[in-house]
Amino acid sequence: MRKNIIPLFLAAIFCSGAEAHNLTGIPPVEYQIELSNETSEFFTVEVKGTSYARGVQHGKALRKVIRPTLNRFKYDMVSAFLKEAGTDYNWSDYRQFFFDNTGLFQTAQKEAPELVEEIKGIAHGANLDFKDVFIYNLNFDETFWVLEKMTGVDPMLASAQADKDQVTSHCSHGSVWADGKASVGYTLDWTRHFEGSQALIKHILDDGTVLLTTTYAGTLIGHGINASNGYTFTPHSKFQLAHDVDNGLAQIFIYRKLLEAGSVDKAITLLERIKPAAGLTYTLTDKNGTRTFEVSSNHVAEVITDGQWMAVANVARVNNDLSASYREALKLSGQTIDMNNLPSVYWQYNEDSVIRYNMISKAIRDKTPEEMTPMK
Repeated sequence: MRKNIIPLFLAAIFCSGAEAHNLTGIPPVEYQIELSNETSEFFTVEVKGTSYARGVQHGKALRKVIRPTLNRFKYDMVSAFLKEAGTDYNWSDYRQFFFDNTGLFQTAQKEAPELVEEIKGIAHGANLDFKDVFIYNLNFDETFWVLEKMTGVDPMLASAQADKDQVTSHCSHGSVWADGKASVGYTLDWTRHFEGSQALIKHILDDGTVLLTTTYAGTLIGHGINASNGYTFTPHSKFQLAHDVDNGLAQIFIYRKLLEAGSVDKAITLLERIKPAAGLTYTLTDKNGTRTFEVSSNHVAEVITDGQWMAVANVARVNNDLSASYREALKLSGQTIDMNNLPSVYWQYNEDSVIRYNMISKAIRDKTPEEMTPMK
């Protein structure tokens, strides 16, 4: 499945909350973002109150955008893949399979009940069915793994093997840091079905914490900044890593929990505890730099570079907890995998990620935040 890259906001110098108020010309980051539908390329909404109340405000404000985007997800994405996989299943079959044959809803209720309430609010505010909106919120990597469980086909590996998804897809991250400053650049991509629904949501939590999240209309988050505590995270799909839609927590809930944790250290503690439904890389950046972790359903591995820089694309480099389909394709089933001695076909399947990683790392290595401004 070919994807369109949508470059999103995030090239900023981060300071601690206390310092930010005392530095001329560097206001708290929340005031650097103008919530205006007339001037922004995003739909913009400010929400406050309880989780449910913020969801209702979001749903009401973006109702006319959520409804058609949800329908594109249901009929042009999910139903189309089911047909391409050679089945006669449709959206209704997928919907029933999702709730009857995975643990994604039950795990979310257990681990993130307040965020399930926010999705209920979005559904009610937009006057849409809750189950549809819940599945729509999990249309990141979990969609592919539910489809895999339903059809027996790993969609992303099949795409890579067919050479259908090269060069023009997936998320990328580059960051540099020095002397209490960090500069971050990131692209967040999605399938073309969501184009035109990009949204910037400003959350004001009950304790006054401000979160700035980019996503598309009707969903909890794509990535974001904790504007009150001065840190950000970016997620990156790792389709090669082991996933678990029976017992794992979907990534969209992990995103929000990382952002609400209050600091990079607390977010890392969260990553080490939670069992995810999909394999991803999570980067966490504050004024002291970037920490990066490849997280699969069974293992967490930190990525370390040789300096004060970080580059991330979408191929796993340090976490050897590969998915069953990848192990089979690489003829490594039942073996302990050495990530420094992988078959060349692994890198061929992920050639676009190798190209992007090499390009970014070459461009930013040994640079300073002053040399990597938002424009640069």
